[in-house]
Amino acid sequence: MRKSAAVFLSAFTVCACLAPTAPIHAADTFDASLFSVKLSGPGSGLILKNAASTFVISSSEDAFTLPNTPFQRVSASYARGGRRYICLVTGPARGVQDAPSRGDLDDTAFLNLDSGIIQKLSENFSGESDKIAAVERFVYRYIHDKTLGIPILPAEKIAQERAGDCTEHSVLTVALLRSLGIPARAVVGMIFTEEFGGLRNVFVFHMWVEAYRNGAWVMVDSTRPGGVHPNRYIAFARHHLQTGMPLSYLRTVASIKNLTVAYNETAR
Repeated sequence: MRKSAAVFLSAFTVCACLAPTAPIHAADTFDASLFSVKLSGPGSGLILKNAASTFVISSSEDAFTLPNTPFQRVSASYARGGRRYICLVTGPARGVQDAPSRGDLDDTAFLNLDSGIIQKLSENFSGESDKIAAVERFVYRYIHDKTLGIPILPAEKIAQERAGDCTEHSVLTVALLRSLGIPARAVVGMIFTEEFGGLRNVFVFHMWVEAYRNGAWVMVDSTRPGGVHPNRYIAFARHHLQTGMPLSYLRTVASIKNLTVAYNETAR
């Protein structure tokens, strides 16, 4: 599937993927193809079955890269025919367990940790033994209006309006985790789904969260609590949700031109 940088800019402005069972409100003109990349190859059944998956991701952008994270590993990268190809293994945490930085606990203009409503919401978790899982469940229930097309908003406004898509779920999740003293950061990328907006077997542009617990990062997705399968996620970048985050976040994906994703079980 060929997409221009302008399409990626538009798509990430409106991060679209929500839990399949959630009632979603969107404009009648919503075009799911602008927010997704079709998977090539016969891999959909294996992605859903296996704990780890291997993909070959390509772009016509010469500088195209993907990060190593606790949940994905670049096994090869090469150029051919004017395209950059990256072999990526995704799945359960197996390495690159970097320690949290100061930015993973900082307050920012998007997180509003001193806000009365954020502090009050964080009181819900005082008796929870697994605060990360509790926050994930809470945010899914708390944002009751699953609405597409909202730009990135501050956590205080999200808490007040209780509406949004994956970006709002993630921003509020990071705010609540940091308010509880748990290092957390946002991740932007794609998630594989069998169906999205009438399309089958696509990677949908998405935002989720990584939280740090007991020496390791944990993947958190408040759009599908308890339903995280790390092999279905492809991360483009991780962010602290600082003041300049939306611009740097959009610049990251705007450079990705003509993206394709192919399943490749033999590339491990």
